[in-house]
Amino acid sequence: MKQEFKRIFDGIAGKRLLIILVAGILSFGGSWLVAYYRGVPVPHIHDEFSYLLAGDTFAHDRLTNPTHPMWRHFETFHELMQPTYMSKYPPGQGLFLALGQIIYGQPIYGVWLSAACMCMAICWMLYGWISPRWALVGGMVGVLQFGIFTYWSQSYWGGAVGALGGALVFGALPRIFRYQRMRDALWLGVGIAVLVNSRPFEGILLGIPLGIMVLPWKIKWESVKTCKFIKKIGLPFGLILLLTIITTGTYNKALTGNALIFPHVLYDKTYSTVPYFAFEPLRKTTQYNNRIYEAYEKKKYLHKRSWGGFVEQLKNDMEKIFKFFLGFPLAVPAVVIVLVKFLCKQWIWPLIITIGIIAGTCAAVSYPANVHYYAPFTCLVILLITYGLRYLVALLPRFRIGMIMVVSLMIFQLSLNIRVPQGFSPAQVFSLGRIIQSSEIRPTFIFTRQVLKDFLLSKKGKHLVVIKYLPKHDVLREWVFNDADIDHSPIVWARDMGTAKNAELLEYFKDRQVWYVEVFWDMKLNA
Repeated sequence: MKQEFKRIFDGIAGKRLLIILVAGILSFGGSWLVAYYRGVPVPHIHDEFSYLLAGDTFAHDRLTNPTHPMWRHFETFHELMQPTYMSKYPPGQGLFLALGQIIYGQPIYGVWLSAACMCMAICWMLYGWISPRWALVGGMVGVLQFGIFTYWSQSYWGGAVGALGGALVFGALPRIFRYQRMRDALWLGVGIAVLVNSRPFEGILLGIPLGIMVLPWKIKWESVKTCKFIKKIGLPFGLILLLTIITTGTYNKALTGNALIFPHVLYDKTYSTVPYFAFEPLRKTTQYNNRIYEAYEKKKYLHKRSWGGFVEQLKNDMEKIFKFFLGFPLAVPAVVIVLVKFLCKQWIWPLIITIGIIAGTCAAVSYPANVHYYAPFTCLVILLITYGLRYLVALLPRFRIGMIMVVSLMIFQLSLNIRVPQGFSPAQVFSLGRIIQSSEIRPTFIFTRQVLKDFLLSKKGKHLVVIKYLPKHDVLREWVFNDADIDHSPIVWARDMGTAKNAELLEYFKDRQVWYVEVFWDMKLNA
């Protein structure tokens, strides 16, 4: 019975292309089902709106948008207004959102597509490192842990695209050393291109453990002729790298006017006084059109500069990373593989150094680290877990006991993911507003941004919503975000800048119904 089960399971796992496709289908279908029962995710975070702007721009066949004449009323977080109007972020996430918007009519389908591609790439990567049997197990772990229930697939914040790039890089690596095939070099180049256009800084960090694993690789390079290596590996990889440099430079030039200046660099010079690393001093004060930018991130930066704040933030960041990437059930096989490999003195140092890089980055950045910063390392986490599950089976005296424990851990982890959603519920309240000038809504009517948006979309005509923030408003609860084509949007969200400047705005949008809204932050309702 035991041998028959192994034979059937190995037969299924041996169908690599089918298993890889199944991983993607499970991720996409599972994400759709979660949204069907929980509701389509509603953007709340600054970054989500910025990515949605990029997706909307690409969906309209443009790399960027011209600066609007009233741009000062539309200035907001993580978006450039000059010399062009566009998201500051690399285009990777925006391209997937554009695909969802073009093909299905909603950007969220692009998020699910990116999660499905991530799961397929992780499964493909595992087939290059371990036996088909355990590649199948690890692929399913990746789907259940990252592909359905996390905010990587249930928000617009990103993460899956960076994980996709990392999986392509680490999946191509063993195949290149084993077979020296052109297609694997192409996949390596594509993986690096994805990282450059999603998580460029973290992609550089990924190269450090990558080099550590390459250097001790036991391969007889003398058996590979130089001309063959150049033809099969060097040329295709170099071609993809050259295309990446050209397209990235073209994109930068379209947005910033200079191929060497990235959009996020220009944004930081324009709006941010907080440096990227906590050990750097504050930048020179910027002349703001809207004073709301001044407090953003500065308080957290100053807190982290103190020893107490540094230790507290590092502890919080590491807890977030542990809960997201592992959790208690999956930590068991991770600990097993570390102990076993430490005793065998193999592979432990690359893992320790990789973890050190992650911890060091958490400690160095000026602001709290989000888990999608470390998305390129996701495939290594899955590889670590899969090795641990395999050793659990090998270390236990009987096959059935080991398999029962492995299945139990996976079911336990799945139940935690289902019971504790890691995305954002559409009903979650982030900030509240009230109409202060309108003949159609009573002044006592309290609503969220999404409720107001849905109400206005249900009405005929075009609308201009002028947002005024009360003194104690939380800068993280922003309402002023717009589509790529502002003038033709059904709703335009603008910042209140006083009577004189507002008059220019009202004259420009004189064909729209105007709504004046006060936004406030109710700590009791959001506690």
